[in-house]
Amino acid sequence: MVDAGGITAVLQAACPGCDIDLRDAPRAFGGFVVASRGDRAALVTPVGDERLFYVRHELREMRLSRVTTTELAEVTGSAAAWLGGATPRELAAAWPFADFVDVADAYESGDRTELSWQQYRANKKDGLGEFVEAAMREPRLRRMYPFKSMWWMSFRPTSDEYWVPGPWVRPAGAGRFTVAESRQVAPEITYDAAEAVRVCLTEMDRLGVPSPEDLRSRDSGR
Repeated sequence: MVDAGGITAVLQAACPGCDIDLRDAPRAFGGFVVASRGDRAALVTPVGDERLFYVRHELREMRLSRVTTTELAEVTGSAAAWLGGATPRELAAAWPFADFVDVADAYESGDRTELSWQQYRANKKDGLGEFVEAAMREPRLRRMYPFKSMWWMSFRPTSDEYWVPGPWVRPAGAGRFTVAESRQVAPEITYDAAEAVRVCLTEMDRLGVPSPEDLRSRDSGR
């Protein structure tokens, strides 16, 4: 396994003219590396005990990817292509492990709600993946702004509306999820992803969670 110092050397060779910065990080094998050029950056973290490289691709300081690979060639190749100006689609075509096209499209559109959905969809490590996929197929939830607090996910009518009465969703393992009004009470019932979505909708009705349309109607009536 190559440590961060070794990655620094290979990125310097693969990305001539780029700025290369070695930084400290917990659990990283010798730190992590930031390679940048202009408004783009590639962040590489080697994790020795997992024999993995964590790779992030940034545009204008927005992190568009959170991908992993065991292949150093994929790290250096994707970094060189990204820093050389490849579009997200071009990058995904050449390096399929680094597919963040949907996240990039949402970012460029300026739709903060869609960007949040796509970022959670791309995150494979938080245990919410099946629920996120099911929630994105439900039109009412898809219009809401998803966010996380610790391990819990909930929904706001818009990215700027911060009143959140619930419900809160948390992974319970093995593709099961809990749905709760309060994060202070540990729920005993678990649901599969589709069931959890249905329970969320019922709870939103019970708690009086407004939709984006409700807020617009309220604001227009002032």
